[in-house]
Order: sequence, then structure tokens, then C-alpha cells
Amino acid sequence: MWKMKLGELIIKIKGDKNLSPFSVLKILSKLEDRDLTFYLSKKDINNIIVEEDVAKKVKKYFLEDYPLEYLTNKAVFLGNEFYVNEDVLIPRIETEDLVLLTLNLINEYNIKTVADIGTGSGAIAISIKKSLPEVNVWATDISSQALKVAKLNASKLDVSIEFALGSYLDSILDNIDKIELIISNPPYVETNFIEKTSFLKYEPRIALDGGQDGQNFFRELLRYSDILKDKVMIFETTEFNIEKTAFILSKIGKTYKLPDSFGKERFILVFPPH
Repeated sequence: MWKMKLGELIIKIKGDKNLSPFSVLKILSKLEDRDLTFYLSKKDINNIIVEEDVAKKVKKYFLEDYPLEYLTNKAVFLGNEFYVNEDVLIPRIETEDLVLLTLNLINEYNIKTVADIGTGSGAIAISIKKSLPEVNVWATDISSQALKVAKLNASKLDVSIEFALGSYLDSILDNIDKIELIISNPPYVETNFIEKTSFLKYEPRIALDGGQDGQNFFRELLRYSDILKDKVMIFETTEFNIEKTAFILSKIGKTYKLPDSFGKERFILVFPPH
């Protein structure tokens, strides 16, 4: 296994990029799980020795825009560290708002059982269970690989979740009467947007692609409208399509648009129609 000096690594990856040694050090500190002061205390940072596997990851980050969270297999969500890989979405800060809104709903309406549809890494379901241990939490996903990640995170963070493999509500139909609240950060990105942008290219398409208008998931929920009419539901979507989403879900219940912490209307809350 070869090694190289940090100065040499920077030259290799700099190219036309306006890359500072400090920006490389920040990534290096994450990959090696060291404090920045460890590197800054060195007499000449250019002489810092970088191992081959770490150097390859630094290159991948800067040259291929590969997500740091996948390189480290770590993502922090509501103060907890989750394992992530390319089988699951990287949890976003906006989704923290979704969970916080849901915790308020659970407390306000004394909800006992919750289902997270399309759980991915398990960040939503596990965060709810960590905050409110007395609540029963179900988590489903269409991807068996994603469920492996979610189960790993549940074990790592010491919570008990009921996991089920299946699409939409199919895998929890036998327990649907117990479930009072449904939460989901579903696939809602328009197909064309995914194909035109590069920053989502490493994340699982199945967890992102909501069809040409981003509404496939929400339209599919209408198949279950009879059993959803007595549920509280809350979904993440995009501010650009929230009106379409609200219109579709209004066929199930009363809809309310809620903002994220940046003031963008990103969440749809659905209450029973009566």
C-alpha cells in the first residue's frame, strides 16, 4: 500500500479547481476521524502523510463529487449518528423538521402507533422511537438492502422497531387498524430533474424518482383511501409541487401545508375528513 504527502495529493486533485489546502484538510479530518487541530499543529501541512485508501477517498470526493457521508458511512440526524451507504438516501436537515413536527403531533393527539413508509436508513422511525420510547413504530421499505441498513441502525441506537418489507402499505395491511399516524419522506423528485442534475446521482433512484410530475407515490396512496381516512398522515415533498400533492391528498382528508425551518412549504399534513 502506497502513501503520499498531502502537498502531492493536493496537486493531483487540484486541476482547474480553486482548491485550498484547508478544504482538503477538512475532508481528511472527517475521513480519518481526527480533529482539525491535529493537522494544523504540524509544522508543514504539505508533508502530512496520507494513506492510499484515504487518498483515494479524498480524490473521489473532490473529483467525482462523491458524497462524504457515503465515504465515511456516517450521517448525523437529530444528534444521532446513522450508518449510510448507497442503498439509502442521505438524511437531510429538512427531514429533521418533518420528525419534529411529527413528535408534536404524536404528543398533541396521544398517538400510540406510527408507521414510517419508505424508511431507508431508518432515520425517521428511529428518531421517533428514541424521542418517544413508549410509541410503537413500524418501518417499511421496498428495498431489502435498505431494510438491512435500517435494522443495523436500530440495533446500533438501541431501539425496537417493527420492520416490514414491501411497497406502499402492503406489508402493514394486517396491522393497519392499530396504526394512527403515517409518516413518509417518499420519492417525490421529478424524473427529468434527476436526469439533469448530478448531485443526486449516487443516491438510490428508487427512493427519489416520483415520476414525470413527482406525484406517483401520492397518486398510488389513493388506492388505500378507504383505510386511510381515519389516519393522521404527514409527508415531505418539494415546495415546487406542493399544490399538486395537496390536491391529490385532499381526496383522502383535510390537507394543510407546513413550512420547514427555512420557511419553504415542504410538508403536507392530512387529517381525517370528519
